[in-house]
Amino acid sequence: MTMTNRSQSQKGPSERRLDALAFYHGAHGIDPRHVVQEIEAKFNKEASEEKQEPLRKLHALESKLQQARKERPEAEALWQHVRKDLGDTPPPYFHAVVMAVFAGCALVLDTLFLAPTMDILNIANPLLQYIAAGGVAALSTSVFEISGRHYINARNAAEKRNAMIIAGLGTFALIVWGLLRGHEIRFAAGLAGNPLGNFLTDHPFLASIFFIFITLATPIVGAVALLYGWQELSAAKTWRRVRDRFEKLRTAEVELARQVQAETQHIEEFDKRKAEECRQWKAVYAYFHERGQRNGARQETKASVIRKTVLGTLCALPVALLIPLVFFPVQLGVLGVAGLACFTYFNHRRLHPSQERFLKQENTRFAVTPDAPKPKTFTITTPYLFPKGGSECARPESEELYP
Repeated sequence: MTMTNRSQSQKGPSERRLDALAFYHGAHGIDPRHVVQEIEAKFNKEASEEKQEPLRKLHALESKLQQARKERPEAEALWQHVRKDLGDTPPPYFHAVVMAVFAGCALVLDTLFLAPTMDILNIANPLLQYIAAGGVAALSTSVFEISGRHYINARNAAEKRNAMIIAGLGTFALIVWGLLRGHEIRFAAGLAGNPLGNFLTDHPFLASIFFIFITLATPIVGAVALLYGWQELSAAKTWRRVRDRFEKLRTAEVELARQVQAETQHIEEFDKRKAEECRQWKAVYAYFHERGQRNGARQETKASVIRKTVLGTLCALPVALLIPLVFFPVQLGVLGVAGLACFTYFNHRRLHPSQERFLKQENTRFAVTPDAPKPKTFTITTPYLFPKGGSECARPESEELYP
């Protein structure tokens, strides 16, 4: 088995064949321990370098797994609390959308009611009246919506009291605004000669209740619808967000544990594979080292060098023939240079063969087949038995049987 040992894996393709190196060392009686130590150091270095990336990946996975295990109990407790309050099924968004539509309708209706009364504020342009009425309606609705949110989220009695004070001030302002609207409409109807003016004059208490109701009811209904819709939307989003976070952490914990186990097993198999490769390299080195000690190698003969030199010189003959015959000394010089170069090269290779060539020149030992064993002799004393009516004849005491 031929294996290679890269001595300069980062600088170039300089390689040594392990079998040739071991055979060379064995034939020259070189102690194999330093080469075995070099093989072990080489594999330890390669294993250390190749394991850096898997180890970094394993440490990152372990860190993520610890973080998931740390966050999962809190996420699970929060999920159980939300599940207990909101149920096992996700709250729908439909209620929130309906409440938002109701709040918008209340705001539009309040704008339509308030637009004609903007004459009180000296706004005569119809378009500007609707814009101003929309602003007043939005302001009234926001007062009740804000006070309602503060009341719901209040952490003590003082905060609840402040929210109620805000709502009370808003209610008082709208009551005054409703009375003012009633008087303004009665005054405008009286100037126009509208029978509505007489009706409102004859029934002032009923008119006051009506205008207070439509002035106060629309902002309150819009604020309640908006607040309820916001709570429904918040509950639906909270349920899904908490559930998704819990499921994500639980799934991540299982998946990360599996990845950590797979990465750990990969590193262990990598160590085993490297150890087996190192053992295999040392076994190959020991085998060829023993062969080098036992067989050795033969040196190439000078006759072989001369034959190869003559062949190389003949290969240079066509080049010499390209030179005109008048330059015969030059032709002889070309052949002489080629012959000298070939002889120098082949003789140097004979005296200083490379490790690979040294292995190719290993002495051959033929196994001698032993002679075939002689036939064994067995003694049989059982007589021959003939058919009925025949005679009985004893078999010879011994005969040769060939296995």
